Amino acid sequence: MSQAVSTTEKNEVQSVANALNLKTCSKCGGNGYMKSSPNCYHTCLTCLGKGLISEQ
Repeated sequence: MSQAVSTTEKNEVQSVANALNLKTCSKCGGNGYMKSSPNCYHTCLTCLGKGLISEQ
C-alpha cells in the first residue's frame, strides 16, 4: 500500500513541476548544492538550493 502512495506523490510532484515550467538547474545538476573544495559544499545560488529553475 505504501508503494501506491509514494508513486502517487511522485506523480503529483512531477505534474507540479510541469505546470510551473520548471527544469533541473544546470549549474548544480539538481542537487541544490555545489562542491567548492574536497570537504566544503555551498548552496547553489542559481536555484537557491531547490535544484529546479523556471524555464524561460
